[in-house]
Amino acid sequence: MIKFEDREIEYFLYIIRCALKGEVPNKPEEPIDWERLVSIAKRQEVYSVIAAALPAEYLPAEQAERLNNYEKSELVRLIAMKNELAFLEAELCKSEIPFMLLKGSRIRAFYPKESMRQMSDIDILYNEKGRDSLLKIMKKRGYKLSSWSENSDDFIKAPYYTFEFHRTLFFDDFNFNTDFSFVWENAERDGENEFKYIMSDEDLYIHSVAHMYKHHVLGGFGVRFLTDTYLMVKKCADMDFGYINGRMEEMGLADFESLVRNLSVALIEDGDLSGEQLDFLVTVLSFGLYGDSAKGRLVQYETFKNNNGGSSSMVKYTLLRLFPPKEYMCRTYRVLNKAPVLLPFFYVYRLIVKTAKDGKRAVKEIVEIRQIQKNDKKEK
Repeated sequence: MIKFEDREIEYFLYIIRCALKGEVPNKPEEPIDWERLVSIAKRQEVYSVIAAALPAEYLPAEQAERLNNYEKSELVRLIAMKNELAFLEAELCKSEIPFMLLKGSRIRAFYPKESMRQMSDIDILYNEKGRDSLLKIMKKRGYKLSSWSENSDDFIKAPYYTFEFHRTLFFDDFNFNTDFSFVWENAERDGENEFKYIMSDEDLYIHSVAHMYKHHVLGGFGVRFLTDTYLMVKKCADMDFGYINGRMEEMGLADFESLVRNLSVALIEDGDLSGEQLDFLVTVLSFGLYGDSAKGRLVQYETFKNNNGGSSSMVKYTLLRLFPPKEYMCRTYRVLNKAPVLLPFFYVYRLIVKTAKDGKRAVKEIVEIRQIQKNDKKEK
């Protein structure tokens, strides 16, 4: 067993290892703070993995009930989301919109039980020429467009339906952008739905690594990314790693991919960890599934400074966040490509909508940036 001074973390990793290998974990030999362990599992969004493997009799009644409730609610949500997905897939087919499932929607099939792979939403890549039709489908189905960006639209509907439709997989942000149009070339058509495509295992893996790297740069990621990586490597044993390595080299991610792949295998198969792997794992375990927003904010601020001649003006930073470049606005609000005269209107529209929906987040961002500036001054 990989040894940590932190007893709960050590046993937490042991349970995950047992769950993915279909084994029943031994009862801990020393006392465990079960409330803390369950909280770690929730923060890392792997409590369904823990609940599936850990015998309830090991836990105090309160924590056993808490885990059981988590697992049941996730199962109910999974069934509902799968039914909703089936309906939306049929609608996309009727509207002749090519699409393919992404990330957890595919990866969950590699877990011993699909319900073990938690998902906050379902991600779908589609041909952006069908966006107007997609908006009509989602509106008719009762969804609200909760947010949108240069490359995707997020739809929500009570009680917990969330779908993220991607027009492209990445856009130019924080010095990492790569063209993933090749996934369409390598995908195969689904036999039952001529407009549904199945992403190749290799491209699924490549996208997962790139997605992981993006979170790593913007704030970090949690242990679930490592379990995903391990299962893809093991369940898709015939993947063409010559092709994968070539793509990783093109993206500048070869070293990162090698690190997370080898760490993932060592973690689940209880192998020895190098000093670099151990340090990386400690970082992964130090926060939640999507890392630390403060780290991401630092990257965002440094990018702003580099793009603005080293300027650290809070006024300039705020204005840029409120009124992003015309290119960004045109990618986000496609109508501007045909009617650029509407740009002032959409600046006002964006300001009103973002204030209403993300006002608290904006205040938090300002606080974090001010703290970064203070630290900058102290270092100088």
